[in-house]
Amino acid sequence: MRVRFVRPLAVPPLTPVATVDATAEGGDFEPRRAWALLRAQYDLGPRYPGAPGHRATRELLLDRLSRCADEVMVQDWVQRVATGAGAGRRFPMTNVLALIHGTHRRGRPALLVGTHWDTRPVADADPDPRRRAEPAPGASDGASGVAVLLELARALRAVRPAQSVAFAFFDGEDLGEYCYGSRLFARTLRRRQEWRPDAAVVIDMIGGRGMRCATETRSVAQAPALWNAVHASAAALGLERRFHGPAARVGDDHVPLQRAGVPAVLLIDRSYPQWHTVADTPDACEPASLDAIGRVLLHLVRQK
Repeated sequence: MRVRFVRPLAVPPLTPVATVDATAEGGDFEPRRAWALLRAQYDLGPRYPGAPGHRATRELLLDRLSRCADEVMVQDWVQRVATGAGAGRRFPMTNVLALIHGTHRRGRPALLVGTHWDTRPVADADPDPRRRAEPAPGASDGASGVAVLLELARALRAVRPAQSVAFAFFDGEDLGEYCYGSRLFARTLRRRQEWRPDAAVVIDMIGGRGMRCATETRSVAQAPALWNAVHASAAALGLERRFHGPAARVGDDHVPLQRAGVPAVLLIDRSYPQWHTVADTPDACEPASLDAIGRVLLHLVRQK
């Protein structure tokens, strides 16, 4: 996708959400939990901004994060879409942010892990032209990243990292001019330096069967040390084959972070054949793909 920049909105505030002092069990990444979270989102229906499933997913995010994060924030706004999917309409959007404090560093996060939680309102890449006006279900392109990060947050609450880790669930990645939430968050970092991470890993569309992450050229060029660290974690876990896909230059939520000066990389399966189609369902996904990404991220965090 192409990331285009439009006239920015005024930056809305970050609003805190109450958290619960809960105990999480088990510090390993558990793919069955992540898979259940993917299915739970899919069962809510289309999750594009304004849809009932979008509102329900917002509540799911807040419920889960309030029980495993030390700080949770929401950033609400109404976005006018000028061109592309949803052109001419206004959509309610929400970025959801969370922070898990480290045992040695409780302040500014050493790492941010992010994904988008919205789905595309139209399946405009479907091979059947009659179905292109239908919403894309977004099992991999939407639900998979959320599922992995929520399970990662649970594991890190159970066994805390040495340094603080931030979680960002960006809205509005998949309509209009794309990446509304991450662009807004990147601008927010100018005023809220306490949320500025040392580095960031964005994941997107990583749930498909046989998932292989592209060699994303922006990531390799802008954050080579972080890219190499991700691959070192994959090698340590025997998962190298999952992270050596074809080279691709991808516009996604990592780009606004890069432009804000944050070293950021993108993990994405660009060869997923169900992208933006009505076939992007759990049948096209597998727990093993979620497990590969989740375990690598957990290993990466614990090396810091």
